[in-house]
Amino acid sequence: MNTLQRIIRPRFLWLTLSLATVATILLVACGGTSTPPATTQGTTPPPTTAPTIAAPPTSQPTTAAATQTVQVKIVEVNNQYQFQPATLTVPKGAEVVWTNSSDAPHTVTSDTNTFTSSSTFNQDQTFKTTFTTAGTFTYHCSIHTYMKATITVTS
Repeated sequence: MNTLQRIIRPRFLWLTLSLATVATILLVACGGTSTPPATTQGTTPPPTTAPTIAAPPTSQPTTAAATQTVQVKIVEVNNQYQFQPATLTVPKGAEVVWTNSSDAPHTVTSDTNTFTSSSTFNQDQTFKTTFTTAGTFTYHCSIHTYMKATITVTS
């Protein structure tokens, strides 16, 4: 084997292995998935390979509002604790989650006992309730009575 063959052969092998490695990485990164062909109106698309699991029937229809979750934070601004936002409008069935982001314990207490009030909860703890009745609900913190807020629930 002459000198030129000794130089070219290892470089050719190195180049071949490098290209094979790059091709393998690209195929793995792509995941081997393909986009299904577009269907035309009136034709039935091909069946999927994964089975579809249907949810069990319910006696009441579900709505988007039933799954909506709204966040309220308890914060400290200028040495005063407050609910943020202090005024909130949500659809009936929405869940409201209060998160204590301050360093002091707090409560979420209904002014008129129209919803279940929380017990005392500390920093990074939460309290949540679902509003199933339309109306305007005022509440406060029983520890810091100046903390007041209102939730309006629409139907």
